[in-house]
Amino acid sequence: MIRAETTTVDGLKTHVVRAGQGEPVILLHGLGASSYSWRYAVPELARYYDVFAPDLPGFGRTDKPWDFDYSVHGLHSWIIKFMDHHGIRSARFAGNSMGGVLSLWTAMRAPARVERMALLGTPAYVENRPKMLWPLSWPVIGGLYERALGDAAVRYIANATFVDKSKVDERMVAEYGLALKSAAGRRAVAEFVRHAIPPDHRELIKGYRGVKQPALVLVGEHDRMVGRAGAERLAKDLPNATLCLLDACGHAPQEDAPERTNARLLEFFRS
Repeated sequence: MIRAETTTVDGLKTHVVRAGQGEPVILLHGLGASSYSWRYAVPELARYYDVFAPDLPGFGRTDKPWDFDYSVHGLHSWIIKFMDHHGIRSARFAGNSMGGVLSLWTAMRAPARVERMALLGTPAYVENRPKMLWPLSWPVIGGLYERALGDAAVRYIANATFVDKSKVDERMVAEYGLALKSAAGRRAVAEFVRHAIPPDHRELIKGYRGVKQPALVLVGEHDRMVGRAGAERLAKDLPNATLCLLDACGHAPQEDAPERTNARLLEFFRS
């Protein structure tokens, strides 16, 4: 049975979708998305695993404190607290886009907590940054851009992201637009973009070569952000990685091509 729960993690009311039993799997959504992005994956993975799909701080139905650290470091630290709260010593991870970056960061900074990780459309290099949202990091214009985030922006970005346009329906727009109805939710998106490239990013990228966990680097052939080149580079830099390219698929494979993505995830997690 799939259930939505509200729990308190590090003082934040946290929305998490739960299902299944067995060894834990943690699903991390992308920037501006929520646990809703895993709606096709949760029931399939829950046949074999205890699945946790949280709305990260600032997103979905989780609290959006104004003073939260919406950097990769801040969100990674919260993920460790989420695991501790649920008594999870280590888990399999799947992350899309920002969620993939957070999965990779966790594997680097807390390797004992990550058994293996599926990195879906993961922008692991500076050139993969989200160009459509980059103006959020600019002086003056960034503030105007931030205030303009809403349903129209969700619809535009989704149509540019998905190959299967039928997936971009009003329910999706409403779910991803929910957090953007508050100034705090819009700020969470903007703050992540503004801190997306850490000052020591060159050293961090060199650190990919020391990641020992098995990794599945999965990317859609029509992913305009990461693309084939970005995925191939990441699969090469990670010493224990497998590359998977999906045709007729964009930046969010778990939504754009759910059946094929679920099959790959289960194959990887069960191997």
